[in-house]
Formats: sequence, C-alpha cells, structure tokens
Amino acid sequence: MRRLLFLLLSLGLAFGQRVAVIGDWGQDTPGRAQVASLLRTEHARKPLAALFTAGDNFYPRGLVVERFLKELPPIPLYPAFGNHDAPNLEGQLKRFQLERPYYPVRLGAMEFFILYTEGDLKAQREWLAQALSRPQAPWRAVILHRPLYSSGLHGGSPSLRSLLEALLRQHRVPLVLAGHDHHYERLQVGFTTHLVVGGGGAGLYPTKPPSPYTQALAVAHHALFLEAEGETLVGYALDPSGQVLDRFVLKKDSP
Repeated sequence: MRRLLFLLLSLGLAFGQRVAVIGDWGQDTPGRAQVASLLRTEHARKPLAALFTAGDNFYPRGLVVERFLKELPPIPLYPAFGNHDAPNLEGQLKRFQLERPYYPVRLGAMEFFILYTEGDLKAQREWLAQALSRPQAPWRAVILHRPLYSSGLHGGSPSLRSLLEALLRQHRVPLVLAGHDHHYERLQVGFTTHLVVGGGGAGLYPTKPPSPYTQALAVAHHALFLEAEGETLVGYALDPSGQVLDRFVLKKDSP
C-alpha cells in the first residue's frame, strides 16, 4: 500500500501540478490583502504546490513583515529579490533559508531558475548556462525582478536582453517571469513567453502604449497560476475577484 501511495504521489508531481507567482507584493495595501485572499481561496479550491515571487517582497527597504507571510497559503515560498529587497537582502536570505539570491527549484515537471537582477549578473549568467545545459525538466522558467520586455513605466532592460536573450534562445526556454512594473503583461518574443506579474499588491500605475510583442495587458492586482500536465503548460492570471485577466497554453517544443 505504501509503495502504491508513493507511486501515485510521484506520478502526480511528474504529470500534473499547479504553482502561483506574484510580484511587487509586499506593501501594506488593500491590493496585497486581496491577492493574499485570492491565493488562499485558490489553494483551497485546488491545492498549489508552491508560491514563487518576482521580487519586491517587502517595501520600502526589504524588512520582513511576518504578518504578510502569514496571510499567504501554507505552502513552500520561493522568492526572487528586487531593488526594494536589496537593502535587507541578507535578512531575507536568512528568513527564507537561502545561501544566495539565485538558485534552482525543481517541482515535478517544472524547473525554475531564480535570478537576482540587483547582483552580479555576469556570474549568474554563467551559472544559468551550466544549469540549462544539464538534463532538463519538461518545463523550465526563469524568474527575475526586472523584465527583459515590458510596456510599463520602467520598461524592459536592454542590458538584461543583451546578457540573457541568446542563452534563452539557445536552450529554448519557454517562459520568463518578472515584476518591477506594476501591471500584468504577456509578451511573445520568438520561442519565449515573457510575463510581467508586478500586480501582487503594491500601488498600480499606468503603462506606455503596448509593445509590438504584447499579447495581453491589464493594469490590475493579480496572481499568476501555472499548471503543467504532460506536454502542455497552462497559465492564467486572476484578479482578486477571481476574474480571468489572461489565459494562455504552451505546447512542448512548439515553434
């Protein structure tokens, strides 16, 4: 019986799972509380395996607010770190039991590579190149704070594009998730889908005219959900009321 239960659990992790991603969330606003409530509701409806962040976990200078963490669902939390986290990076690393601000996470069919955009990116590029060269999970994603592409007020980072884009193309990384700009956006650049998920709770602000790469855009608080099932990855962004802001489907090795 134990063997059977272990096998079923392993199959569930390998072929069907759901995670959530929020960015720019750690500010004491109604939006943050509403997104936290949405995450709890979604976890109760269909369990989440983990929660990832795209940085700016605690405003304004990265000091950990335990109350914010207690309002999230009781699941593993894997943070990226942003410019507002940098002043207390060491404190956050200690709180989340991490040795450094860039690291990999493997969850069944999904593998995530968290980068730290406020640190030494050349060294991180070498680390990422080695990690992407190893045997891969069916679905891989890079999570970082500053976006490569964005129609927000900060906009995409030319230096990040110069540093990372060739590597993403070489290894056909299907998904890059970022925050920094406080809105939701999905952009398609070649094989890679870029998502801006900076509506986790901090104050929203308007965007510039959409990029030619933009497929969906919304100025709203939200959380992103990813579900991997075999050859398919489904993503959808929900606002605090549960309304779908965007939904997309990625097929393994599609052009």
